[in-house]
Amino acid sequence: MTQTDTNAREWEYTTYAPAGETCPACGKSIKSLESCRRGMLSRRDLSPVVAYWHTACAPTEGQ
Repeated sequence: MTQTDTNAREWEYTTYAPAGETCPACGKSIKSLESCRRGMLSRRDLSPVVAYWHTACAPTEGQ
């Protein structure tokens, strides 16, 4: 999967990830009841998929 061009305005919201989710930025699992950011990634075929980032790992505007 590849990350689409993102900025802070594209984050949908801060939330809690479903069990078993892994942060695409650091590769570590997101713990139960740990707040995270929800956004979209593009698959190789460019179809979108929902992903969750640790709040500290989430790309910010300009990255």
